[in-house]
Amino acid sequence: MLARIPYPVKVAIPSSLVIKFLIFSLGFVVTWLNQGPSSPLSIVMNQFYRWDSPHYIDIAKNWYVNAGEQRLFIVFFPLYPALIKLTTFDYQYINLSALLISNVSSLVAIVYLFKLTNIDFGDSISRRAILYLNIFPTAYFLCAIYTEGLFLATVIACFYYARMGKWPLAGLLGMFSSLTRINGLILLPALAIEYLRQKEWKLKRSDANLVWTGLPLVGFLIYLGINYQVTGGFFTFMEIERTHWHQSIDPLLGLTSAWQWATTAPFPNSVTAGSAQIVFAVLGFLAVVGGFLLRFRLSYYVYMLLTWMVSVSTGWWISVPRYIMTMFPLFMLLGVFGQRKRFDRAVLIVFSAFLFFFTTLFSMGWWTF
Repeated sequence: MLARIPYPVKVAIPSSLVIKFLIFSLGFVVTWLNQGPSSPLSIVMNQFYRWDSPHYIDIAKNWYVNAGEQRLFIVFFPLYPALIKLTTFDYQYINLSALLISNVSSLVAIVYLFKLTNIDFGDSISRRAILYLNIFPTAYFLCAIYTEGLFLATVIACFYYARMGKWPLAGLLGMFSSLTRINGLILLPALAIEYLRQKEWKLKRSDANLVWTGLPLVGFLIYLGINYQVTGGFFTFMEIERTHWHQSIDPLLGLTSAWQWATTAPFPNSVTAGSAQIVFAVLGFLAVVGGFLLRFRLSYYVYMLLTWMVSVSTGWWISVPRYIMTMFPLFMLLGVFGQRKRFDRAVLIVFSAFLFFFTTLFSMGWWTF
């Protein structure tokens, strides 16, 4: 029976499940100590039900509306809550459906990260890449009611099938990605570059497969259509981001405000809203530089560069550590450097320590990206 299981699955899933079990166990204990005794099922359903999570659940229940506080939820993209709706048979257990989607999706992402990394770097680096993603300091979002797992699954699988030359499937996954988060639009230039590279930069008029690389735009247009249908405006989400979440394109302001939080705010806000934002922005920048120096595949590099630029582009850095995790070539890069034992041990210790710290804060209800 085990012989029939694909090798990437046998390698990636067991270790990922162990780490997920440890993350859930930590969250369970922290929630139980913080909130008092409750039924185990209730704790499991609510230990990672924080911040944006209730908004996704509300959309799954009621879809988008244009009244009250719920009108603000139009900024959240539709695929994740739609999947929650489709997999829920009793609203009493809707959180379990959301957790199931997040965790299954993140396992899919891990498998495809192994498969994709293995194409260029081989088994050893692939194993390290998936380990580093599993223990990344914000990897608890892969277990929580958030979109990180689904987004990574669609993006990495999209790149994998693009590498395999299966463009209709790659394009469809790219569309799903842009229906999950706006960063899915970054796949537009990345897929086009990958396609042109495979064609040795020679485009023929009969090459209809290039059309599939544009499907991420279709996903975004569907989302704009939802904006118009619900609010009467195609870009209402941008106005809400500006007026309610005070977001603007101003990376220097974002850096300055993060520095102010780091130097003036009490602990742990000085870390979560301040120093961690800066540290992870620097980590993303180093990954961009490292990818350039190691001459990473151009499509990966463009995706990584643009993801980093978008992550640090706003005037209020509140989720940079979470966004940096979606720079999946970062884990390939770490896997390459992880061949050195000292580097590998340092990453394992630092990542594990901060994963423990941030998961604890998140389970206690603190803002943690």
